[in-house]
Amino acid sequence: MAQATPRSSRRVNVAPVKKPFPWGFAAGVGVLVLALAGIIVYAVLNTGSGFRTAADRLDETFGGLTVDDNLEANHVAGRVSYPGVTTLAPDGGNHNEIPQTCAVYTAPIVPEHAVHSMEHGAVWITYRPDLPADQIEVLQGLAEGNSYRILSPYPGQATPVAVQAWGRRLQAESASDPRVTKFVDDYTNGPQTREVGAACQGVDQPGTEPFVVGPDGQSFVPASQAAQAPAADPSTSASASPSASPTN
Repeated sequence: MAQATPRSSRRVNVAPVKKPFPWGFAAGVGVLVLALAGIIVYAVLNTGSGFRTAADRLDETFGGLTVDDNLEANHVAGRVSYPGVTTLAPDGGNHNEIPQTCAVYTAPIVPEHAVHSMEHGAVWITYRPDLPADQIEVLQGLAEGNSYRILSPYPGQATPVAVQAWGRRLQAESASDPRVTKFVDDYTNGPQTREVGAACQGVDQPGTEPFVVGPDGQSFVPASQAAQAPAADPSTSASASPSASPTN
């Protein structure tokens, strides 16, 4: 009788399967590490200075610039006691509800209206009345043809020329100072503007006291005259005349 052949007890060795290296995962971790490192480096370099705004960066390009932060911006009916107003045109603060139309004026204008225009992005160029005519012409060239620039004399001003935007002021001895042109160009509708896109239109005449909407509802008159005028006909109230409506 034939005998059965015994089975072999040897094990068959199977070669291990190598898993591919997770290059995608490693790349993602590397990008994350680099991003975190960049944030840490930026924070270290800017410790104590905070994150700078576009207005901050622009301010740093000027020498002799005065910056006023945290200005109030409320609408008021009467006069405003601006700091140093007898020798400095204000660069912001509380103001009349009606802006000053951006234009060239040959007589002083009411600061409370000009400040409102600066809130809308306007630059207010001021000069002492004794500034030589050729210097005034230089300033006129900066203001004319731009609907967000105001030029007017400012009696008693500390320096021959000054330029103001919201929260910013630069004083100069001459209209030819290159900083004056740079200021006007950079801050007209610049990053300091509080109400972007708001019009620079309203009171279109010089004066010595704030204006209000007149009895006809279509024009602006000094507040003292309006107080003496008879009551307006409701059919011609300011609400019926967009041109005489105050803006924000």
